Amino acid sequence: MNKLKITKKYANEFDKKCAKVDAHRFLRFLTETDAENVSLFDLIVQIGNVIQWKPLKQDRGISLSEQIISNYNKEFFSKYMPQKAKEVEAILNKTHQYFIDKDGVSHVKFIQEKQGDDHSSYVGHSDRNSFLEFRVCFHNSINDLRTTAHELSHAISSHNKHLIELIRSKATKEEFHKYTNKGFCKDCICEIESYITERLFNRFLVKKGIFTSEDLENYENEQEVSLLNEINLIIEERDVLKELPCPVSLESLSRLVENLQNHNNDRLIQRIEKMHNDDKCSPYMFRYVVGRIVAEQWIKNFDRARTKQAKLKMLNYFQDYLDQTYKLDLDSACIKLLKKNFICVVEDFVLDKINERKDEDKITL
Repeated sequence: MNKLKITKKYANEFDKKCAKVDAHRFLRFLTETDAENVSLFDLIVQIGNVIQWKPLKQDRGISLSEQIISNYNKEFFSKYMPQKAKEVEAILNKTHQYFIDKDGVSHVKFIQEKQGDDHSSYVGHSDRNSFLEFRVCFHNSINDLRTTAHELSHAISSHNKHLIELIRSKATKEEFHKYTNKGFCKDCICEIESYITERLFNRFLVKKGIFTSEDLENYENEQEVSLLNEINLIIEERDVLKELPCPVSLESLSRLVENLQNHNNDRLIQRIEKMHNDDKCSPYMFRYVVGRIVAEQWIKNFDRARTKQAKLKMLNYFQDYLDQTYKLDLDSACIKLLKKNFICVVEDFVLDKINERKDEDKITL
């Protein structure tokens, strides 16, 4: 049994962490119900109940270089998102203005890592900088190709570009603060673009003969595992936060931990430790839940489209969507892409999972 000792310093640090990510307000955001008495938290629990996943295999190794990764991505965007192809090429060629600082230095980097290193690839921004950073860490894995496409979708999405435009136009502090503090309903859409791009990129790799059916199956399993882990994190944090006032005090946290220890609830004690120590938190992880669900439903529609014209129409809508991300919220993003609000999208997702399990049971029999 984990014997976590709560000190005044520990409680203060825990409270600061909760305040930094606005954890209690996010809990209210999740648990508020609509006219039909349904909350986002209810939907998350439903998703967790219908997900089944299989053991993962290690991503297949492949000999890669920065140039090879860049070439495949340039070809992918030229075929699937031609409206964005020039912009992607400028990023990969390290000439895109948003990624160059005032001294003319490009902040687009490809870093070769050893297999097993877990350094993150990202598109990011610091409050001190008037430029974006693009970093891909690659490990000679088939996943490196898709990771680059994932990050490129963030790089060409308008929410990042709008941020740099505000800085470079010398927007007021009020204008900047208003944009960067958009609220959970807007912040949570930022992974939709990347997971749609990933799934499109998978199809490109299959057509190129690089991605096998086994690679595709492993990708789908990884999505299920990651989604379930993210959902469990959100549920556990909710179970902790609902027992704590805001602000969190030494007395309230000590009382909760003592109660958990008395009931041998190691799971939530470990969650308290992770909430105290880790950067990952439910407001941050919720965006990945949203992204995976919306992208999976979008790609199902794409695969069902019977004609090339219908698929091209969807791709054009998606490219148009990337130009609007800076002003969209959760429901408007879903309506733009799927013509349904998020609750309806999740209901479809859950129903699809239930039907998939029924089909698998029939095959097994």
